Amino acid sequence: MWRQHLDKLAGAALLLITAMLLAWQLGDIKTGVRIDWWDCLGEITTLIVATGWLCLIVSSRPRGPVTNWLFSGSFLLVFSYSLDLLDEIISYPDNIRLMSWLESFPAPVGMLLLTFGLIGWHREQLAINRQLQSRELFLRDHQLIDPLTQLYGPAYLLAVLKRELNVHQQTAQPLSLLMLDLAGFSQYNKGHGIAAGDTFLMQFSELLTHQLRQQDLICRFAGDCFVAVLPQSTTATATVLQQHIAQQLQQWLPEAQIQLTAITVTLGELGERSEQAQQWPDADTLLRSANHMLLAAKNQNHNTDQVLFHR
Repeated sequence: MWRQHLDKLAGAALLLITAMLLAWQLGDIKTGVRIDWWDCLGEITTLIVATGWLCLIVSSRPRGPVTNWLFSGSFLLVFSYSLDLLDEIISYPDNIRLMSWLESFPAPVGMLLLTFGLIGWHREQLAINRQLQSRELFLRDHQLIDPLTQLYGPAYLLAVLKRELNVHQQTAQPLSLLMLDLAGFSQYNKGHGIAAGDTFLMQFSELLTHQLRQQDLICRFAGDCFVAVLPQSTTATATVLQQHIAQQLQQWLPEAQIQLTAITVTLGELGERSEQAQQWPDADTLLRSANHMLLAAKNQNHNTDQVLFHR
């Protein structure tokens, strides 16, 4: 997961090193008698704790706005505590206040940013808890969870799609189906082994879950193929989501050379009319149509294809 944050980590390290070099340039090292070693111990402890927070964030959080708040807040605390520790062993001239400002100002700003990030993280967790609770109630009678990715499987996808089609026909609101295939995954699986491939699918499933909205549903359709049901979503919304997922995938594991092949099927959107669809499809027909289009797109090396059904 930390590979997604290499750019932020590099920028943060550069900024911190620059500040430390500036401190060494402007100040003089204190003699051992003038150093308060108990204060140093306290500063080191707070710095270790703040660094631990930062490591937990980059090792467990995918890229996103909430992660950016958490990362920025934690880094500012690390920045401030690092300069605070240097202040215990370096003395600065009385006429130079720059290091004092750099030492004190980032800490409250970091606390504020970290608070915003924690609020966002709390909201994410509430949404996940609601999904887990509804999933637990459903699984008391139906064992429909894919054991590897912990996403719903094709049986539950079909049931939900039938329900959403009924709702869609009554309300005429747009409904999109996004089918995703990991082109190149078989080669990755052969080159790195089955265990690495399974880990990749689990991490990719988590990435998909974080990208979708609360009302959306992501399921593992078959193998390395995933399907997202997007209520009240136009083709443009589904396409933006697909592009964002592809971008996140490349930033997350660029050396894997795995690309997304995606099909967007939209119902009820005003605009073009498909010659192949003059009436509403049922759930089975819709999934078969999208799957055939996905296979054709893979054979032609197309990233995205679309079909529109209208009333």
